[in-house]
Formats: sequence, structure tokens, C-alpha cells
Amino acid sequence: MKVGLRTPSLKRSIKARTTGKLKRQVKSAVNPLYGKKGMGFIKNPEKSVKNAIYHRTTFGVGDLVKTSTGSHKKKTQTKSAGSTDSSSKNIAISIGVGILIIAAVIAYWKAALIIAAVIALIAFFAKKK
Repeated sequence: MKVGLRTPSLKRSIKARTTGKLKRQVKSAVNPLYGKKGMGFIKNPEKSVKNAIYHRTTFGVGDLVKTSTGSHKKKTQTKSAGSTDSSSKNIAISIGVGILIIAAVIAYWKAALIIAAVIALIAFFAKKK
């Protein structure tokens, strides 16, 4: 089972954003159970469990972007004196990832340039959504 960063694929991300809306509308019009929560588990439980484990043990570039920007919802719970602030954890993770990225850029600048372009496209399409 894979653990860590999911390899970004420009082809798959474009396909996921362009195939979607009309095709989903047609399928949901034909099948009233299409797209409902839990239908994947009913249709293929083994695949559903494997996907759930995969998405819990890996993270994507979009997850890193969401972590670094933080969520838009504000928490109203009070924190105890011994608890650590999640935003400080996010900042520490962002700094660590930034240092790793800078080291990779220095070592592999051509590949880093391609990856930066892919990340920019992913961020662009994510903003449009």
C-alpha cells in the first residue's frame, strides 16, 4: 500500500474537471442511486475499503495547499493550556515542505520547473471550481 505523496498527473486532473458535470447529470437522471453516499461500498466493498485506506495514508498536492492556507471555518471551542494550536502545526509543516522543495529545486531544477507548472495549473483549476 502506498504511503506519502500521491504523484500528480496533469492528464488525470484535466480529465476529471472536463468529463464531469454533464456526464454526472445524465447518470443521476437515469439511476436515482448514482452519486449517493455509500453507493460505492454497496457496489464494490473491496474497492471501497482499499480506496478509503489509500486516501487516509497518502496526501496530494491539493492537500498541501489546503494545509498551508488553512480552513475558512473558525473553531469556537476553547483550547486548554496544554494543547497546541493547529495553525502553528500547519505553519511548521509548510516551512518543512518549503525547505524540502527548495532543496529539490536546487538539485533538480528542470524537474522542479515542470512540477511548479503542474502545481500552478492544479491551483488554477481548483480556484475555478
